[in-house]
Amino acid sequence: MPVGALPRPHPLLERLRRRLLGPLFDRLGYDLVPAVSDWTHRPLSARETEALIAAAAARLDRDLAACGLALPEGVQAAVAAFWDLIGSAPVAQRRGGNGFNGALQLYVLMRALRPAVVIESGVFRGLTTWITRQACPEAEILCFDPDLSGLRYRDPRARYHARDWSACDLGGLPLDRAVGFFDDHISQARRVLEARARGLDRLIFDDDAAAHRLHAHGGPAFPTIAMLMDAAHGPEPVRWTRNGREFVYRPDGPEARGARALIARAHPFDDLHAATGYSPARITYVTLRAPDTGDAA
Repeated sequence: MPVGALPRPHPLLERLRRRLLGPLFDRLGYDLVPAVSDWTHRPLSARETEALIAAAAARLDRDLAACGLALPEGVQAAVAAFWDLIGSAPVAQRRGGNGFNGALQLYVLMRALRPAVVIESGVFRGLTTWITRQACPEAEILCFDPDLSGLRYRDPRARYHARDWSACDLGGLPLDRAVGFFDDHISQARRVLEARARGLDRLIFDDDAAAHRLHAHGGPAFPTIAMLMDAAHGPEPVRWTRNGREFVYRPDGPEARGARALIARAHPFDDLHAATGYSPARITYVTLRAPDTGDAA
C-alpha cells in the first residue's frame, strides 16, 4: 500500500481527540497521539526526497565501511529501495519498536550481511521480521519472544517460539552463516555469551545506549554493548534511577568481563536523525573473536 493510501483517523474521532480527549489527557500528564508510524510523515518533492536519501546513504556507507561490509549495488540504491518499500509495511507503531531510522539500518545491514539464518530475539509487533524478510528473501528466520500476542505481522515462512532463544535447539542450522538480532531488553553481555556458546559470531543489537543515557530508556537492557566497551569508567559501578527504582551495573563483574573479552568489533551506527529528521536509532553491529583466541575472561 503506498504511503498516500494509508488509513487516516475518522474525522469525528480526530475532532474528539483534539477538543476533548487531548486536553483531558494533558491535564493528567499524558500525551494522546494518533497511532501512526513516523514514516507516514515524509517529503514529497523530488529535491528534498533525494537529499534525505543521499544524506542517509552517506552515513550508512561510512558505517558499513567501519564494519568491513559493503553492498554490491551501493548503499544509496538500497536506501532508495527502502524508501519506496517502507510505505507498504504491515505494521504501524508510534511507541516502542523500530521507527524509520532503525528499520532502515536493519534493512541495509541485513542486505550487506546476507545471512542464511536469522535469529530474532524480541519480535514485538513483527515489523523487524518483515524488514528482515524484505532484505533477505531466502533466509530462514527464527523468531523468539515470550509473548507473541502483540503480533501484527506473522511471516508465513518464519518459525515462531514463545520462549527465550537460548532454550531452543538450533541443531542442523548453518550457524556459521547466521546473524543474531537482539531487541529484547535483556543483558547484552548475556546475549554475547550465549551467542558464542551457540556458535554465532555476527550480532546486531538494538537500544545500545551509553551509560549516561540509560536512565531515559524504558525497560533498558543492561549492560549494553556501549557500557561493555566503555573502558573510561574503570571498576566503579554505574548507578541510575528510573521510575523510583535504582539500578546498578558493575563493569568488572564476571559476565561483563567474559562478554567484553569475546568482542572483536563493536560499531554503533550513526543515529541518522540529522540525515532524515526521524527519531534516532541505536543499532550496533558486533562481531566476536575466533573461539580459539577469545574465550578467556
